[in-house]
Amino acid sequence: MLGERERAEIARLWERKLRQDELGLPQAERHRNLEPASAEFICALAAGVGARRILEIGGSSGLSTIALAAAARQVAGKVTTIEHEPHRQAEARQTLSRLDLDPYAEFILGDAASVLASLREFDFVLIDCEKDDYVRFFDMLHVSAGGIVVADNVISHALTRYVAHVRSRPGVESVTLPVGKGLEVTRLAGPRRAAL
Repeated sequence: MLGERERAEIARLWERKLRQDELGLPQAERHRNLEPASAEFICALAAGVGARRILEIGGSSGLSTIALAAAARQVAGKVTTIEHEPHRQAEARQTLSRLDLDPYAEFILGDAASVLASLREFDFVLIDCEKDDYVRFFDMLHVSAGGIVVADNVISHALTRYVAHVRSRPGVESVTLPVGKGLEVTRLAGPRRAAL
């Protein structure tokens, strides 16, 4: 579970995101963060299933990375986080270092589309990036049998295409949870890869 230091940083990042939204900053200038309730959930879920190999697609300034690194710490694992915006990733690195979570995180700066194919197999994946990329990135994942993929914003952005896509795969169990802006939690029961 998250500790008080992690929760305080998550609250700080979330408050800043809300201020940016209130100011009406252009989308490119806003930090895109998972809601605190969703962060609590993914931390508990990833740690609860003993996920040692965790992937985050879209780390932004590190709110969700805190939650996943905290989960990795509990099971002696590691989160690999992909973010294409250097300033946001630099902030995430500093925040995780302050929280002593940096040993549990590997940062990749780049476009997930060019990175995913080269990555190893993961037990737990969070997708929280450009919504048009969800289906494509899901199909590029290497996920262990029994592994879990969580996608954020499925309710707020009405990501019905993504939901239908993952649920159409053989050996998949998937449910939409009304946590935060909506999480699609998908378990790959049989196949070793999301795309068949």
